[in-house]
Amino acid sequence: MLAALSAVTTCFAIAVAKVLMIPIGSILFVAGWLACLSIATYFGPGWWRRDIRVALTSRLVIWRRGRLRRSIERRAISYARIHWHPKVSGVGDLELVRAVPTGALRRTLSITLPDIEAPDAVWAAIRGVEETPVLGDRARPLGQRLDPDERVLWTAQPAANRPWDVQRLGTLGIALVAVVSGLRALLGGVHALQVLHQAGLRTLSAPFGAMALAVGISVAAVLVTGVVAGYHAIWRPRRLDDATRYVVTDRRVLIQRGTQELHLDRDRIVDVIDAPQDHGLHDLFLVLGGKNAHAHALAGAFGEKVVGGVSGQLLPVLRGVQDSETVRAILTDERQAA
Repeated sequence: MLAALSAVTTCFAIAVAKVLMIPIGSILFVAGWLACLSIATYFGPGWWRRDIRVALTSRLVIWRRGRLRRSIERRAISYARIHWHPKVSGVGDLELVRAVPTGALRRTLSITLPDIEAPDAVWAAIRGVEETPVLGDRARPLGQRLDPDERVLWTAQPAANRPWDVQRLGTLGIALVAVVSGLRALLGGVHALQVLHQAGLRTLSAPFGAMALAVGISVAAVLVTGVVAGYHAIWRPRRLDDATRYVVTDRRVLIQRGTQELHLDRDRIVDVIDAPQDHGLHDLFLVLGGKNAHAHALAGAFGEKVVGGVSGQLLPVLRGVQDSETVRAILTDERQAA
């Protein structure tokens, strides 16, 4: 979007310089500034991640970049999220999340270890579990990348796609507004070009071409925004739900959704909240326990809206479960026995 704004500003500068014969230095300065911002936005995250160093000690996981340093206790980590790289095999981001109190004391406490090889093997090392040769192979399903002697007790997919919530409806509204605005801008831009042509501006002249290019880029940017927002509101949640798999073993709860995975040790679960839904389905919120904290990681189990309906961020929630009693019995059996 910044690159499109820079190109449109440059086109208008060319048209103004050719037709009105006035200085355009300030306009070109704005265009250059937007171009620099677009380049920084595109290359900045990669530059920032290149110099990150990660260290694993007997007690801490340490993230360091220059003089910046963050750390998290290994025993305080509630669960891990793995974001596999969609193009580079065996590489991904490992996000370590600690459950913190909800309400007024709620805060986000997480560390992301970027672009590491075999992030599931690194997570096994953090947990103090023996690594297996199959770790690092994202093509294998989660059920084939378990710990030694770990057994699968239950596995399923969401029985229904998630309902429309306020976030999805808002994104759909943005998509509709963007599409309507793009079509209106297209009609208005064509009319403006016709007026300029009737006023004597030659079609093959540089000012006319610059104005036509500016109109085309502006309309395309708005329409693309509408299409992307529509995809995130309508199709992406359905695709994410279809790509979701729940796996409960004798040690862990695992959730896989496309290139994302959530790994949660069962000894972190202190309670399971059952939220009945339509058509006999249930949403199971896993309440996590950690050092000085009992909480659901971000929101949801305590009446707040779960973030991730459109963005697809994985949370320790089993959605659309049919046999909720079986899952609750499995997850609470060891805790009750203890």
